[in-house]
Amino acid sequence: MALYIKIIKKRLSPHEVYLDIIWEKRLDNWKLVIDTLSKDLKYIEFPAGTNKIYLDDVCYELDRETDTLTICSEGNFNNFLKKRTFNLINRFGLRTINILKISAISLSILLFLLLFFKIFLKGADSLLSLILISASLISFIVASHLYEIVNYCNIFRCKKCGQDFAYEEMKKPLIKMVSTYNKYEKTITSYMKCKYCNNENVKVEIAHRNSKSNPKNIYKNRKTCKGCGNKFSLIEYRYPDAHLEYYNRFRTIRHYKCTDCGYMEISIKDDYVDVNRM
Repeated sequence: MALYIKIIKKRLSPHEVYLDIIWEKRLDNWKLVIDTLSKDLKYIEFPAGTNKIYLDDVCYELDRETDTLTICSEGNFNNFLKKRTFNLINRFGLRTINILKISAISLSILLFLLLFFKIFLKGADSLLSLILISASLISFIVASHLYEIVNYCNIFRCKKCGQDFAYEEMKKPLIKMVSTYNKYEKTITSYMKCKYCNNENVKVEIAHRNSKSNPKNIYKNRKTCKGCGNKFSLIEYRYPDAHLEYYNRFRTIRHYKCTDCGYMEISIKDDYVDVNRM
């Protein structure tokens, strides 16, 4: 029986740390691996004179004067979440769901701290570590889903007549991401109408908001420009936007521009994290 822990850190900037964790626990034929199992990477190109690109039903717009990137797309109707939320609220009540949400996230943190204490201070066998980390992850996922349910219930309660689950979506929500030198912000705008009193409501929710530091050193991360072909003229000129897009997906957006021809480019990488038992 042996316990293996391997943590790899690669620092991208003073304000961003990309973390790959490979956690292996062996007990005969048991093995638990937490890792970035798959990655999606795409490039959005802005040749000189082009400021707006449509790709896969997503609009990418670049303001060259302010170096502001705006990404707009349509979201999806919450039909599945609506049905699940309605059933759970009717069965347990909103107060009970709130208590379960707080309990789940507290349990997840407690189990993680206990795991850390056991491994790094006292040592722990592989089976116990496997149980603790699995329980911690399950608790976190449950808490995330309960948060979505509570948030949905609050959003779809009519502000005028007070009826629960009264608002119906008039059209698909607008997802808008704005990235500047100093900040990154993602908002979700929902357009709703009450089925009881016909009250219309536009809900703007801030999903992510990150502050960033000063521009990067332009002498680093140089590449060959796809516009003019000059070597080392395409530079990463400011800090990337890095955030947790979903509980199992980490997104990184990098910004490049050519110092010779005006060509600009962004790269979007999604790292999907999963837990496997082999």
